[in-house]
Amino acid sequence: MELDGQKLSLEQVSQVARGAEGVRLSAAARERMEASRRAVERIVAESRVVYGVNTGFGKLSDY
Repeated sequence: MELDGQKLSLEQVSQVARGAEGVRLSAAARERMEASRRAVERIVAESRVVYGVNTGFGKLSDY
């Protein structure tokens, strides 16, 4: 099965979890993932504080 960032059914997840289906990442999804990573790396390099990226969530948001 090719993961492309679109909907994934519970049946598809189940097939993968049981080892009945292999998984690969689509080229477009990989490009989006790499762009997201570059954005997070910029945030870290600039020592910016971004909720949920380099902080916790909710009550842990200050950590």
